[in-house]
Amino acid sequence: MKKFILTAMVATALFACGNKTEKTDANSATASFPSNASGYTLDSSANTATLQKINELGWSGNEAQARTFYTDSAVVFDNGKKLTIDENMKMIPMFKSKGIAVKTEKYDAIWESVNNKANEDGIRNYVFAYENVAFTKAGKTVNVIVFQAVGFDKDGKIAKEWNVYDASALADFLK
Repeated sequence: MKKFILTAMVATALFACGNKTEKTDANSATASFPSNASGYTLDSSANTATLQKINELGWSGNEAQARTFYTDSAVVFDNGKKLTIDENMKMIPMFKSKGIAVKTEKYDAIWESVNNKANEDGIRNYVFAYENVAFTKAGKTVNVIVFQAVGFDKDGKIAKEWNVYDASALADFLK
């Protein structure tokens, strides 16, 4: 009887300590979040692709097409200065008129944060990017690290944008 009880205890302990495996479909969402989580983060999405496309279009001089990705009332905070989207888009021809070519060389990091609730402006989705932007004039290139954040409305258009960078390196270029 002692051997039977000992065997039953060992079997129970092994069963209780064993690995549990669950089969899941690779395409199904199985993530769970803490009850106090306010949202989640994506390393790539349609919105991260949109941000990259807008930068490509804008820097290549196609600001009219880039403008279509913004709401009519979009606001841009360029190093803290509040601009309408149209005021902000005027910088691109200004760079060209001074012989400056601009290109995002690479994205050091880009991700999307999706909040559980929209804010007072109706924004739930924010894309954040650290970009290495090259400004070239007369064979000389200055690289500037730009932190860009954009807020998307429910229709997938950009309603707010923030750009933060050190503009001191561009002073000689803008003369």
